[in-house]
Amino acid sequence: MLFDKDFNLKIADFGLAAKFKNEKGLIPLKDLCGTQNYIAPEMLAKSLYNGAAIDVFSCGVVLFILMAGHPPFYAANPYKDPFYCMIANQHYIAFWEAFETQLGKTFSPEFKDLVQSMLSMAPSERPTIKMIKEHPWFNGAVLSSEEMKEALGGLKEKVDEIRFQERQKEKEKAAKAKALAKKMQEEKFNVPLAFTGVRIKK
Repeated sequence: MLFDKDFNLKIADFGLAAKFKNEKGLIPLKDLCGTQNYIAPEMLAKSLYNGAAIDVFSCGVVLFILMAGHPPFYAANPYKDPFYCMIANQHYIAFWEAFETQLGKTFSPEFKDLVQSMLSMAPSERPTIKMIKEHPWFNGAVLSSEEMKEALGGLKEKVDEIRFQERQKEKEKAAKAKALAKKMQEEKFNVPLAFTGVRIKK
Protein backbone atom coordinates (compact mmCIF):
# COMPACT_ATOMS: atom_id res chain seq x y z
CA MET A 1 0.00 0.00 0.00
CA LEU A 2 1.67 3.18 -1.22
CA PHE A 3 1.03 6.93 -1.28
CA ASP A 4 1.72 9.19 -4.24
CA LYS A 5 3.00 12.77 -3.80
CA ASP A 6 -0.54 13.95 -2.93
CA PHE A 7 -1.08 11.06 -0.47
CA ASN A 8 -3.54 9.23 -2.70
CA LEU A 9 -3.55 5.54 -1.82
CA LYS A 10 -2.08 3.13 -4.39
CA ILE A 11 -2.00 -0.65 -4.20
CA ALA A 12 1.02 -2.34 -5.74
CA ASP A 13 2.58 -5.78 -6.25
CA PHE A 14 0.18 -8.41 -7.47
CA GLY A 15 2.88 -11.06 -7.54
CA LEU A 16 0.72 -13.49 -5.53
CA ALA A 17 -2.57 -12.73 -7.32
CA ALA A 18 -4.75 -15.68 -8.34
CA LYS A 19 -7.97 -16.03 -10.26
CA PHE A 20 -10.66 -17.20 -7.83
CA LYS A 21 -13.80 -16.78 -9.91
CA ASN A 22 -14.94 -17.72 -13.42
CA GLU A 23 -18.21 -18.07 -15.34
CA LYS A 24 -19.06 -21.18 -13.31
CA GLY A 25 -18.56 -19.45 -9.94
CA LEU A 26 -15.90 -19.53 -7.23
CA ILE A 27 -12.67 -21.44 -7.77
CA PRO A 28 -11.39 -23.03 -4.52
CA LEU A 29 -7.76 -22.11 -3.86
CA LYS A 30 -5.22 -24.15 -1.94
CA ASP A 31 -1.74 -22.53 -2.09
CA LEU A 32 -0.25 -21.17 1.12
CA CYS A 33 1.12 -17.70 0.37
CA GLY A 34 1.51 -14.33 2.05
CA THR A 35 2.88 -13.06 5.35
CA GLN A 36 1.84 -15.02 8.43
CA ASN A 37 0.49 -12.00 10.35
CA TYR A 38 -2.04 -11.36 7.56
CA ILE A 39 -3.08 -14.91 6.62
CA ALA A 40 -6.59 -16.15 7.43
CA PRO A 41 -7.04 -19.21 9.68
CA GLU A 42 -8.38 -21.48 6.91
CA MET A 43 -5.23 -20.86 4.85
CA LEU A 44 -3.01 -21.57 7.85
CA ALA A 45 -4.96 -24.81 8.31
CA LYS A 46 -4.05 -25.69 4.68
CA SER A 47 -7.72 -26.03 3.74
CA LEU A 48 -9.28 -25.08 0.41
CA TYR A 49 -10.32 -21.44 0.65
CA ASN A 50 -12.31 -18.63 -0.95
CA GLY A 51 -9.94 -15.98 -2.33
CA ALA A 52 -12.36 -13.11 -1.70
CA ALA A 53 -12.87 -14.07 1.95
CA ILE A 54 -9.11 -14.39 2.41
CA ASP A 55 -8.61 -10.88 1.03
CA VAL A 56 -11.24 -9.41 3.35
CA PHE A 57 -9.47 -11.00 6.32
CA SER A 58 -6.10 -9.55 5.27
CA CYS A 59 -7.69 -6.12 4.74
CA GLY A 60 -9.11 -6.36 8.27
CA VAL A 61 -5.60 -6.86 9.63
CA VAL A 62 -4.30 -3.89 7.62
CA LEU A 63 -7.21 -1.70 8.76
CA PHE A 64 -6.53 -2.55 12.41
CA ILE A 65 -2.83 -1.71 12.04
CA LEU A 66 -3.63 1.61 10.33
CA MET A 67 -5.89 2.62 13.21
CA ALA A 68 -4.00 1.10 16.13
CA GLY A 69 -0.38 1.23 14.96
CA HIS A 70 -0.06 -2.35 16.15
CA PRO A 71 -1.03 -5.77 14.70
CA PRO A 72 -4.15 -7.41 16.18
CA PHE A 73 -2.29 -10.73 16.56
CA TYR A 74 0.79 -12.49 15.20
CA ALA A 75 -0.93 -15.53 13.69
CA ALA A 76 -4.62 -16.31 13.12
CA ASN A 77 -4.28 -19.53 15.04
CA PRO A 78 -6.77 -19.80 17.92
CA TYR A 79 -4.67 -22.53 19.57
CA LYS A 80 -1.37 -20.63 19.62
CA ASP A 81 -2.16 -16.90 19.58
CA PRO A 82 -4.07 -15.61 22.64
CA PHE A 83 -5.36 -12.52 20.85
CA TYR A 84 -6.78 -14.43 17.91
CA CYS A 85 -8.19 -16.96 20.36
CA MET A 86 -10.32 -14.12 21.80
CA ILE A 87 -11.65 -13.31 18.32
CA ALA A 88 -12.28 -16.96 17.41
CA ASN A 89 -14.27 -17.44 20.61
CA GLN A 90 -15.99 -14.06 20.20
CA HIS A 91 -14.54 -12.69 23.44
CA TYR A 92 -14.54 -9.24 21.87
CA ILE A 93 -14.76 -7.23 25.09
CA ALA A 94 -11.55 -8.81 26.41
CA PHE A 95 -9.84 -8.36 23.03
CA TRP A 96 -10.58 -4.64 22.75
CA GLU A 97 -9.90 -3.95 26.44
CA ALA A 98 -6.45 -5.51 26.07
CA PHE A 99 -5.53 -3.16 23.21
CA GLU A 100 -7.20 -0.05 24.59
CA THR A 101 -5.37 -0.54 27.89
CA GLN A 102 -2.04 -1.34 26.23
CA LEU A 103 -2.18 1.39 23.59
CA GLY A 104 -4.08 4.02 25.51
CA LYS A 105 -6.55 4.42 22.64
CA THR A 106 -10.31 4.20 22.30
CA PHE A 107 -11.94 2.63 19.27
CA SER A 108 -15.49 3.45 18.17
CA PRO A 109 -18.23 0.78 18.34
CA GLU A 110 -18.61 1.02 14.53
CA PHE A 111 -14.91 0.37 13.99
CA LYS A 112 -14.94 -2.59 16.39
CA ASP A 113 -17.97 -4.10 14.67
CA LEU A 114 -16.39 -3.87 11.22
CA VAL A 115 -13.00 -5.28 12.25
CA GLN A 116 -14.56 -8.13 14.22
CA SER A 117 -16.59 -9.19 11.19
CA MET A 118 -13.61 -8.95 8.81
CA LEU A 119 -11.43 -11.07 11.14
CA SER A 120 -14.11 -13.68 11.74
CA MET A 121 -12.94 -17.27 12.12
CA ALA A 122 -15.64 -18.43 9.69
CA PRO A 123 -15.13 -17.17 6.10
CA SER A 124 -18.90 -17.18 5.49
CA GLU A 125 -19.36 -14.67 8.33
CA ARG A 126 -16.97 -12.11 6.85
CA PRO A 127 -18.55 -9.23 4.93
CA THR A 128 -18.13 -8.77 1.20
CA ILE A 129 -16.47 -5.62 -0.18
CA LYS A 130 -19.97 -4.34 -1.05
CA MET A 131 -21.10 -4.85 2.56
CA ILE A 132 -17.96 -3.11 3.86
CA LYS A 133 -18.68 -0.09 1.66
CA GLU A 134 -22.19 0.08 3.14
CA HIS A 135 -20.96 -0.20 6.76
CA PRO A 136 -21.54 2.84 9.05
CA TRP A 137 -17.83 3.14 9.89
CA PHE A 138 -16.86 3.18 6.22
CA ASN A 139 -19.39 5.94 5.58
CA GLY A 140 -18.42 8.03 8.60
CA ALA A 141 -16.74 11.44 8.59
CA VAL A 142 -13.39 11.62 6.80
CA LEU A 143 -10.72 14.27 6.30
CA SER A 144 -10.82 16.36 3.16
CA SER A 145 -7.97 16.00 0.65
CA GLU A 146 -6.34 19.17 1.99
CA GLU A 147 -6.70 18.06 5.62
CA MET A 148 -5.24 14.68 4.70
CA LYS A 149 -2.25 16.26 2.96
CA GLU A 150 -1.63 18.52 5.94
CA ALA A 151 -1.87 15.70 8.49
CA LEU A 152 0.21 13.19 6.52
CA GLY A 153 2.64 15.86 5.35
CA GLY A 154 3.54 16.54 9.00
CA LEU A 155 4.04 12.84 9.63
CA LYS A 156 6.18 12.51 6.50
CA GLU A 157 8.49 15.27 7.74
CA LYS A 158 8.95 13.41 11.03
CA VAL A 159 9.61 10.12 9.23
CA ASP A 160 12.09 11.81 6.86
CA GLU A 161 13.92 13.33 9.83
CA ILE A 162 14.12 9.96 11.60
CA ARG A 163 15.43 8.31 8.42
CA PHE A 164 18.01 11.08 7.97
CA GLN A 165 19.25 10.59 11.54
CA GLU A 166 19.42 6.82 11.02
CA ARG A 167 21.46 7.30 7.83
CA GLN A 168 23.82 9.66 9.66
CA LYS A 169 24.32 7.10 12.42
CA GLU A 170 25.03 4.40 9.83
CA LYS A 171 27.59 6.65 8.13
CA GLU A 172 29.27 7.41 11.46
CA LYS A 173 29.30 3.73 12.33
CA ALA A 174 30.83 2.84 8.95
CA ALA A 175 33.44 5.60 9.32
CA LYS A 176 34.45 4.34 12.78
CA ALA A 177 34.70 0.77 11.50
CA LYS A 178 36.84 1.93 8.58
CA ALA A 179 39.11 3.95 10.88
CA LEU A 180 39.49 1.01 13.24
CA ALA A 181 40.35 -1.34 10.38
CA LYS A 182 42.94 1.14 9.09
CA LYS A 183 44.46 1.49 12.56
CA MET A 184 44.66 -2.28 12.99
CA GLN A 185 46.27 -2.61 9.55
CA GLU A 186 48.89 0.02 10.43
CA GLU A 187 49.64 -1.60 13.77
CA LYS A 188 50.02 -4.96 12.06
CA PHE A 189 52.81 -3.66 9.83
CA ASN A 190 54.46 -1.69 12.64
CA VAL A 191 54.90 -4.66 14.99
CA PRO A 192 58.62 -5.22 15.79
CA LEU A 193 60.08 -8.26 14.05
CA ALA A 194 60.96 -9.83 17.40
CA PHE A 195 57.28 -10.29 18.07
CA THR A 196 56.26 -11.54 14.65
CA GLY A 197 57.79 -14.97 14.92
CA VAL A 198 59.76 -14.31 11.74
CA ARG A 199 63.40 -15.35 11.66
CA ILE A 200 65.88 -13.22 9.77
CA LYS A 201 68.72 -15.02 8.07
CA LYS A 202 72.13 -13.47 8.58
